[in-house]
Amino acid sequence: MTNTTTDFKVHLVRGRFPVLPSAVNAYVVETPTEVVVIDGTAAISSSQELRQKAESLGKPLRAVLMTHGHPDHFTGLVSFQDLPRYASQGCIDFAHHEDETKWQGGKQYLGDDFPDERTFPNQVVEDGQTLNFGGIDFTFSDLGPGESDHDGMWLCEVDGVQHAFIGDVICNHTHAFFGDGHAIHWIQIIERLQKQLREDARIYVGHGTSPATHGDLEEQKKYLQHFIDTIKDLPRESPVSEATVGMVMGSMKALQPTEELFFLLGYELPQGIERVWKTLGDPT
Repeated sequence: MTNTTTDFKVHLVRGRFPVLPSAVNAYVVETPTEVVVIDGTAAISSSQELRQKAESLGKPLRAVLMTHGHPDHFTGLVSFQDLPRYASQGCIDFAHHEDETKWQGGKQYLGDDFPDERTFPNQVVEDGQTLNFGGIDFTFSDLGPGESDHDGMWLCEVDGVQHAFIGDVICNHTHAFFGDGHAIHWIQIIERLQKQLREDARIYVGHGTSPATHGDLEEQKKYLQHFIDTIKDLPRESPVSEATVGMVMGSMKALQPTEELFFLLGYELPQGIERVWKTLGDPT
């Protein structure tokens, strides 16, 4: 459905991650009569800033819509416990698993700015389901495994322009996290979105400059393909050696010569390499 209104705005709020002051994106979406938040940031202080921005608009804050379940996007939900928090069942399950394995790291990095008790999405949304807030339809697409174990997109169309909230499917001119090991499926998501989204779509991403453009989908695809090409013919080893990790990181840095989120590329990279190798199968 195409909505027509001039009273539609997307407000970007950047949050801490994990020690960087503004490296994870969340959004306050203002409709004619209501407000929704998309993703929750990681730090308590960042999520409080996100909520303050939403409440400053003078319209009822109705819900939080989640793109995926990595901790830097969901631990800030502690500031939205009174609201419906929508996500796919896969996203919810993944967020709980992530919390079990990573909460101690979050506490180490953020200290008192990390919630002692985490809040999770509490409303399941299905693939293709549409929610209406303030006369604007937000349709959810279940994208499956990509940057995380379970990615999703929220799409609305206003005045003939698509607004796509895709989380970390694009890390716009930053480095990316490969630890969950779905790089091949991630490329398939990119190809799907290249067909689904129009050339003038505004694409709101979890890291880097936002909104991104349709052309940035191709740039992300090249980054992912470079990672796959870099590791596919390497000797298979378990555990993955420091030398291999260093070589892969150097290759990615040569392609994307920036320090932005370079540490994230290295996080759980041995695990990610092994998982992609498994998907690729025996090179012989």
